[in-house]
Amino acid sequence: MKLFKPLIITCLSTSFAFAQNVNQDQTTRNFDKAPPATVSSGNSNSNGNVGASDTGAQRPIFLNTEQISAFAGFDTKYFLRTNPTTKSGTSKYAPSYVWQNSFYGGASLSPIDTDTAVLTPIFGGSWTMTDYLRPPDKKGDLSDLNDYATSAYALLMIQHESGIGFRAGVSYASVRNNKTDTEDYSEFYPNVGAMKTYGLGPDTLAIVDVSGGLHMTESDSFTDNRNDVLDNWDAALSLSLRHIFHDFVFTPGYRLGYKKFKNGIINDGRKDVSHAVSLKVDYQIIENVNLTADTSYSRRNSSVESYDDYKNVEGGAKIGINYKF
Repeated sequence: MKLFKPLIITCLSTSFAFAQNVNQDQTTRNFDKAPPATVSSGNSNSNGNVGASDTGAQRPIFLNTEQISAFAGFDTKYFLRTNPTTKSGTSKYAPSYVWQNSFYGGASLSPIDTDTAVLTPIFGGSWTMTDYLRPPDKKGDLSDLNDYATSAYALLMIQHESGIGFRAGVSYASVRNNKTDTEDYSEFYPNVGAMKTYGLGPDTLAIVDVSGGLHMTESDSFTDNRNDVLDNWDAALSLSLRHIFHDFVFTPGYRLGYKKFKNGIINDGRKDVSHAVSLKVDYQIIENVNLTADTSYSRRNSSVESYDDYKNVEGGAKIGINYKF
């Protein structure tokens, strides 16, 4: 069976729910639970034909026949966030420039090749520091929102010969406030998902991804005498294209998310629906060093009136250094 090079890990990331007791609504933040695309897809300038493999199975390119295949990297990103506090209406603090630095690493064990599928255990983790800088209008100070987050995950990927990639895993996330050095939020997240890619020509892939899981959270609450008020079931559908144009890889996408909360006076029965539209452009500067420009628009609608619906636009650039060994 041939290795299938396009992004298998790209769509593995789904949203994490975060703290309710700080000004920033962290239920809108994403957290890595799988190798970044630059690690899993190899050299973006030498992707070649993106047609289906001879068996239809889609294989992560970083896997090989060795006992362990490891990866590590560092990303630094500078971007503008129009609604950093994720509140409805106009906030005196918005917008804000954000500087984010992330270290990550992990490994995959030797894949098990069966008659109909390939099973691959993957595990890893990351550490991310987020700093809110002076807003463009030079008014307000969001430094109290500065935090650092850690995550770890264990994942089993099942690449079936039908062309569908299944996965099941569990991840852990923790967010600590820089100023107080206190943990604002933590969670365990068992989750499952499936993905299918379709070749739309020699240079374009369509990617369909569905996922869901249970967020088992711990955070403080001003309204409830319990720390699990952010527990929720979630489900997501992601649609994206991956198009290679000369030395650039364009990835437009859309994500529909749904959350149903189940604990607390306010959150019991709360339902959130979120939409996100994004565009990412990748360019490999040199081997193992990539430049990414991206922009996105997102909004959330909540069934609980006291939880503000919000809209947010982000745009910026990132430089990533990654290495596979």
